[in-house]
This record gives sequence, structure tokens and C-alpha cells, in this order.
Amino acid sequence: MKIEANDKEIQDIFSLGYFNIPRFQRPYSWEVDEVESFWNDIILEKNESYFIGSMVVFQTQKPYFGIVDGQQRLTTITLILSAIRNSFSKIGEENLAKGVHKYIEKANIENEDEFVLNPETSFPYFQSHIQSFNGYNINCEVGAEEKKLETAYELINHKIRDAIPELNEKVTSQITLFTNAVQALKDFRDRVLALKLVFIQLDNEDDAYLIFETLNARGRDLTTSDLVKNLILKKIKNTSISIDEAKELWNSIVRNLDNYSGSNIIDNFLLHYWVSEFKYCTDKKLFPEIKNHINTSPDSAKKLIKNLDNTAPLYAALLQPDRMEWEKEEVDVKRSLRSLNLFKVKQQTAMTLALIRSYKKGILTLRNLKQALSKIEDFHYCFNAITSQRSSGSIASNYSKLAIMLTKSTSNDEIQVVLRNLKKFLASKLPDREEFIVKFSELEYSSKKTKQKAIVKYTLSKLIPVNNCGLAVDIDRLTIEHIIPEALLKEDPSILVSSIGNLILLDEKTNSEDLADKIPSDKFKILREKNYPLKEALVEQVIWDDKQIKIRAKAIAENIYNNIVSNIV
Repeated sequence: MKIEANDKEIQDIFSLGYFNIPRFQRPYSWEVDEVESFWNDIILEKNESYFIGSMVVFQTQKPYFGIVDGQQRLTTITLILSAIRNSFSKIGEENLAKGVHKYIEKANIENEDEFVLNPETSFPYFQSHIQSFNGYNINCEVGAEEKKLETAYELINHKIRDAIPELNEKVTSQITLFTNAVQALKDFRDRVLALKLVFIQLDNEDDAYLIFETLNARGRDLTTSDLVKNLILKKIKNTSISIDEAKELWNSIVRNLDNYSGSNIIDNFLLHYWVSEFKYCTDKKLFPEIKNHINTSPDSAKKLIKNLDNTAPLYAALLQPDRMEWEKEEVDVKRSLRSLNLFKVKQQTAMTLALIRSYKKGILTLRNLKQALSKIEDFHYCFNAITSQRSSGSIASNYSKLAIMLTKSTSNDEIQVVLRNLKKFLASKLPDREEFIVKFSELEYSSKKTKQKAIVKYTLSKLIPVNNCGLAVDIDRLTIEHIIPEALLKEDPSILVSSIGNLILLDEKTNSEDLADKIPSDKFKILREKNYPLKEALVEQVIWDDKQIKIRAKAIAENIYNNIVSNIV
């Protein structure tokens, strides 16, 4: 492997030729704080010949290079140069604007304009909306990377306007030459172009993949998904000029998970996919496991990325069930998945992913899917939402074992073994009755105590018959009503108004208009007239006080715990 390393300034590097960010590289990922820090370092500090690290490239053919390391910095520098160019243009300094633009776009040997930096993952957004001098009228799909580019670009423009107040003035047809603005922009331009780095050039792309992995495997910059993408695209050579199948499959995975919260969503997906199908491991050990798997056979990388692409929409359904279209008979599946998200637990994800995947493949019946998810839902309500148990890791690892068993199952007999083992496992970990009742009695909600509102609402929904003819059963539209009204707290702050024993679910009109702040006996009378299921909600007393609130809280706890045990055991 031949490696050449030289100190160079940005203006020298951008004059060398054209730089492509290959498909195996991760997309632009800098957050606002990283862009702001970079701006402050290179512009506000006013250091001469500021050093920004290294840049690793491989030459494809003169004068074209592929970037291995440094693409985040070079992309940000291009954003800054584009903003400076536009600022020059805004105040009528077209020559100065064109002078900057030659570091963004210049004529090639065919005398055709070509962008100096060419990222594949953000094409055509980066080229048309940022690099282009006059802008192109191109409709672009705006994904996570494009949004980050847009945010960074807006921040840089904002920084320039803050530093040069003259740019905030309206430009009329008689453009005024802003002397101070011109000089300030020149200073910004010169500082950027004078940035220094170590320019490392490699002979070929294979060496680039190796260096890419070596440089970044232990650093904080690259995530597991970055390394996996690099590895898969390395193994799957592109055979078509028109279509890069591996790259398109990876982009499809990203698109499926693009709109879901969490910066590590793809990393989480890879982990949960892996432990649901192959072997339990931690996130730190995931990349070596995938690497060993891919190296076992020539076709393993292609098979893996296809399976990942097929599974990504199912994983998305776990994250946000409301975004997926469900059949009428699948509504209980959606409800269970929503509940697990409400409990904010991830330990079960490998198993729920395996269950949904097996169902979609036609291996698992809808009835078995509903029953399994219901047991998992009840378990985590008890284990996490109420008793706040901490898992030592055994919960996730056991789920993984069961998920892998289910994934490998090909017959109903094998599936039933998995479901029996799931039932046995959940029963063995279920908190005991007394602990549940004690923790349950601590549930509370009021206008000033809202932390447990979602769990309280979920809990109260368990007391409402689904087919009750006298009450709307759309739980999302129901509100929490205090039987003893909150207003009485002003008279006696010690009343157990916020206790779960004093709470019921009602439609908003009944809650706010019909009951309002009436005394409990009047409320009960109105609710009976409306056929509210008072018996099922465990509210049958005429006299209502703290003693009855405590009695009801315990009764609700026992009722729910008995149902959970009956369902799981």
C-alpha cells in the first residue's frame, strides 16, 4: 500500500481537481453545535493557518479523487464558501462572488462546469440548492441528510449576517457598495482558503476501504451503521452503470427509518434485527459479529442487505404503529405496539420484531400474534410501567433467544414451543402481587402532577368495557376526571385528589360540561343516567372520601394484577 502525505491548504486542495464522496461513506451528519463550533474555530478565533486535521483520498483517474476521510469538514467548508459567494453577489460584487465560486464549481478538461465536491448521497439537493451559483429548478427528495445540510447552511448564513450587519439591509436596484461588508467577506474567504490539513493520498479504492475502517473503527465519529454500510458496499461490487443496487437498498432502509426519532435509529435497527435472527450481542460487539458473518460466503452481504431492507418497514411499524396501515382485525396488534412505546421499553424489541416478521411471512397466525403481544404488553406494564424493575440484561437476552427460535421455526409445532417458552419466561420474571399493589397505589395525576398522566390514562382504560354502548370507547379522546374535584385542594391540600383511586376516564364534554366541579354524589347520579360503567370502573359507593379512594386504588390494582396473571400464566 502506497501512502503519500503532505501539508496543504484548502485552496490548494480545491485546485487539485474534483472530489467525489463515495457511496460507502456516511451522509452529512453534523449537528448544529458541530457546525457552530467549526465556524467559531476557523472564523472567530482568527488563527493564521488553522489546522483542521487530515484528509484521506484515493485517485480514480486524474484529476478525480474519492474522499475516504474528511468529508464532513469539506462539505461544511463548501457550505461556508457558498454562503460567502452568495453574500458577495447580494451586495453587487459579482467578480468576487465568481472568484469564490471557482472553488465550488469549475470547468473540466471538456470545458464543462463541474462541481469540485460531489457527494453522491445528497444528490441532487446539495448541488442544486447550495453549490449552484444561480440555482437549479430541481425538485429534490428531502430526507434526513438534506435537512441537516439545510440547517447547517441556514446557520452559516445567519452567522455571516450577524457578523456583517450591512448584509441585513435591503438591496435596491441602485446597489450600494458596502465597503465594510466587502472587506469582512474577504477576510472570511481568506481564512477558509488558508485552512491547513494533512492530505493523504492512496493508490486505489480497496486500500481506501481498509484505511476508512482502520481510521474510524475506534473513533466516536463513525457509528455501527456507518461501518456496516461501508463493509456491505465493499463486498457488493456494483455491476451496473445505471443502477447501484446495494446503494439503493441501503438508501431504502434509511428512507424507511428517516422520520423516526432518535439519532441512533439505524444502529438500533441493526442491533434488534441481528439479535432477533442470528445471535444475542451488545451494540459494541455488533459490527465484529456482522463482519464475521459477511465474510463467511460471497453472497452473505447481498442476502443481508436485502433482508434488512425487507425488515426495515416492520421495524418502523414497531416504532410508530400509527404510521402503518392495519387491517380491521389487526387493531389489537397496533394497540399492543402503541402500549409498549408508551412504557418506553426496548428489551422486547427483538421478540416483537420476530413476531411481526413471522406473521407477515404467513408462518404465525394472527391469533397467536395477538396473544403473544398481549402477554408481552401486560408483562412490561407490570414490570416497567408500575414496579419500575431494572433488567440485568437477562430480559433482552432471553427475548433474543426466543426471537431466534421463532425466526427459525417452519412448522406450527415449533412455533407453539416458542410461545410456551415465552409464556414460561414471562411468568418467571413477573413481579409479585404485593409489590405490584404497593407501587400501583403511588400512581397519581393532577394538573400539577402530570408525569404519570399517560400511564394513568392507560391504566384507567383497562376498566372500560370495549363494547359499552353508553360511552365512546376511543381512548385517545377520553380525558381524566377527578371524582373529588381538584378545586377542593384549595380548602384541604391533604385530600387524595390526585390518587389513581379518585380517577376515571370520560369523554371531554361529560368531563368539562356535565360534571365540572360537582360533588361526587352528583357526579355519580349523572354518570348512572349516562350508563357509565361504574361497576366495571369499581365505583359503586355513594359516600366518597379518602378511605374509599384507598380502597378503590387497591381494588383496581388487584383486579388488573389478576387479569395480568390470568393472561400470562
